Amino acid sequence: MDNEITSYRPLFQQREYIKLVAANVINRFGDSIDAIAFAWLMYEITQSAALMALILGLNYLPTVLLQPITGALVERLSKKRVMILFDIGRGLVVAVGVLFYVRGMLTPAILTGMTLIISTMEAFRAPAGAAIVPKLLAPEMYKVGTALNQSASRVTELVGLAVAGGVVALIGVQGALLIDAATFFLSALIIAFIRLHEELDKANVHLKGVLNDLLEGFRLVKQNKVLVVLLLIGALMNFTFVPLNAFAVPFIADVLKGGAETLSIVQILFVAGMGLGSAVAPKIKHMSGRAQLVGFGLLSGAGLCLFALGGYLPEKVLQFGTVFAACLLIGLAAGVVGVVFGAAFLKLVPPDYMARMSGLSNAVLVCSMPIGNFLCSGLAAVMPVSVAILASGGLCFLLYLFILRVKSLQAL
Repeated sequence: MDNEITSYRPLFQQREYIKLVAANVINRFGDSIDAIAFAWLMYEITQSAALMALILGLNYLPTVLLQPITGALVERLSKKRVMILFDIGRGLVVAVGVLFYVRGMLTPAILTGMTLIISTMEAFRAPAGAAIVPKLLAPEMYKVGTALNQSASRVTELVGLAVAGGVVALIGVQGALLIDAATFFLSALIIAFIRLHEELDKANVHLKGVLNDLLEGFRLVKQNKVLVVLLLIGALMNFTFVPLNAFAVPFIADVLKGGAETLSIVQILFVAGMGLGSAVAPKIKHMSGRAQLVGFGLLSGAGLCLFALGGYLPEKVLQFGTVFAACLLIGLAAGVVGVVFGAAFLKLVPPDYMARMSGLSNAVLVCSMPIGNFLCSGLAAVMPVSVAILASGGLCFLLYLFILRVKSLQAL
């Protein structure tokens, strides 16, 4: 786009979009606070890398199965109201989870049920959150807007991860979860103050119309080869990161002999890298979107291999130093790739199709993750977790070398 804005200054004049970014940032802060406690608690309860990977895989199913339909439904509803309703709903579910925990009734099964309910709510909330962006920003601001949202969220997540250990130590896991619940409620309050005019035809909110919107979304994907390729590549990209997500806790606990504080440092460095990558992405003017996608994708593959190989080094200092450096490298690459991908999606999809296409795209992008988690659940029984992570790095290299041959992505 010739008139694409790369400076952040004009973006801050878009007050309604800044409110949306603020709501997203607050949500991310709550998520980062409970991330450490939740992951470690789940591993303590299950004591099984295979079971943990299985639970994580089940958590993705609502996105894959429901978002194509919920995205088409949200297209006919007030995006603002949907976001408010399901932010409140997610906060209530987390609060109920705290009640179970305090009473000693929180089990892996209940944790799984909670995450499935929250994921189902997110299947409505995510398409609404994506569809509202074109209503608040001009097309020339899509890339810098995406970069601001992602980098601000990462910086806030970094702060949350940095204080998460102290929060859990001071007020316990239940306190961390209550903070997460409170951030959902605060996000809903901020979104309520976004001034947005939405023209809705309430008479058209019926099953036939929703299914027609869904079919129109499929037709749009079919007609746009660049979008098809982009979504398939995105799904494969997510697949390569599944072993790292599924086995990070077992790798730290069993290979590095680290504790929750090591997991916290790993996540902090990863998020810091993502924040840096998201912030600098709009400034990389000498590289096309395709070149950024390939170059930083290969960098993420190198980071995955480095992370896995760090566990084989003889000295503890070398082990931890290598793993920490790998996390920063992976995060940096993921940040740039995420901005390129998000900006390309906003450009390729007409605003009136954004909710349904967000639902379809999220389903496609996430569909590889439960498959990967179920595969990891089986692999954990037959190979070391470090080998699985190393293999994912090699797969990442192959994927981005293949992208070099995809001519349709030259339009990015």
